[in-house]
Amino acid sequence: MSKHSVAHYQRLNGRRSFSSPHRSRGRGTRVFVILILIIVAAAALAGGYLYTTPAGRPATDTTYLLVAPGSNYAELREQMQKKLWLRFPRVFDRLAAVQGLSETGDALRPGRYAVLRSTTMQELITLLKEGKDSPLKLTPPSVRKDSELVDFLAQHLWVKADTLRTLLADSALMAQYGTKPGAFYSKVIREPHTLRWAASGREVLDSLQAHYQLFWKGKRTEEAERLGLNPLEVTTLASIVESESGKRDEYRRIAGLYLNRLRKEMRLQSDPTVKYALGNFDLKRIRGEHLMVNSPYNTYKVTGLPPTPIIQPRTSTIDSVLAAESHDYLYMCAKEDFSGYHNFASSFAVHMLNAKRYQQALNDRGIQ
Repeated sequence: MSKHSVAHYQRLNGRRSFSSPHRSRGRGTRVFVILILIIVAAAALAGGYLYTTPAGRPATDTTYLLVAPGSNYAELREQMQKKLWLRFPRVFDRLAAVQGLSETGDALRPGRYAVLRSTTMQELITLLKEGKDSPLKLTPPSVRKDSELVDFLAQHLWVKADTLRTLLADSALMAQYGTKPGAFYSKVIREPHTLRWAASGREVLDSLQAHYQLFWKGKRTEEAERLGLNPLEVTTLASIVESESGKRDEYRRIAGLYLNRLRKEMRLQSDPTVKYALGNFDLKRIRGEHLMVNSPYNTYKVTGLPPTPIIQPRTSTIDSVLAAESHDYLYMCAKEDFSGYHNFASSFAVHMLNAKRYQQALNDRGIQ
C-alpha cells in the first residue's frame, strides 16, 4: 500500500474538484467589469461618431435654412429634412429637445442660417439656438420707381411686399428719411448692402437710409455743393447722363453739358426723360407728338431737373457728374454711325447739322 493514506488522496481530489467560493466571485466580477467597459467603449465610439459625423447629406457645400419670424420646430424640421437629408432624424430630435430646441422649447430665432456640408448635429443645434444667422449681400438694380424696389426686396428678403408698400406710402415716415412717398428709390445706392434676411420692413429701410447717408457723407456732398446741387439733384442728373449714353467715357462730358444748360436756365431737352414721362422705354425714335406729353419729367416742356431720377444710376455715374468736364457744349446728338457715341456742339447751327445727319441715318435704316 502506498505511503499516502486514502484520506490524503481524498483531500487532494477534493481540492481539485471544488473551487473556492471567493475565487468564483472574483472571476464573475471581472467578467462583469469587462462587459461594462465594452458597453462604455461602444457608447463612447457611437457618441463620438454622432458628434463628429455631419448632420446631413446636403447636395451643396453650403445650404441655407430660412427661419421666418414665428416659425415652429415642425416647420424647421421639415425644411432640414428636405434640404439637408438628416442622417439620424430621431437622434437629432432628441438632442434638440434636450437643449430646448423643440416645440416645447425656446422660440426659434429668425434668420438665414448657413449650414456647411461638414456641420455636425451639435454644431447645427448651437447655430440655431444662438441665432448665428448669415446676412445677405444684395446690390440693388437700376430701379425706376418704388414699386420696382419693393419687388426686388420682397424677392430676396422675408419682408412682405405689402408691408414695404405701406411703409413707403407713409408721408410722416418718408419725411424722416428726407423724402416723400414715391421717391424713396432715389435714396438707394447701387452698391452691395448687408441685410438680414429676416429683417423687418422698417429695419430694411433704415439700413438703406444709413448706406445712403454714409455714401454722401463728406467729400461727395461738398462736391455737389460746389456744383450748386444737392445729393438728390446730382443723382437725378446722373440718371439722365446714364440714360443718354452707354459709353461711360462720355459721362463727364455729358454731365458738363447739362450743367451748362442748367446754369443758363435752358431746358435740358433730354429724350430719356420723355420716355420716362410716357412710361415707354422701348421707343426707338422720339417724335414731335411725344414731346407734347404733360409731365414734370418731360424736360422738353419743363425747365430744370425732373423731381426724381428717371432710373437709379450707378455710383460711378454719380461720381462722373461730381467730376463733370468744364467746357462750353450745350447740345449733343447721337452719331450717325450708330457707335453709341455723340457729336457735341456749342452752337445750335452746328447741332442742327449733326442732327440732320443722324435723322438721315435713321431714315436710311428704316427706323420709325
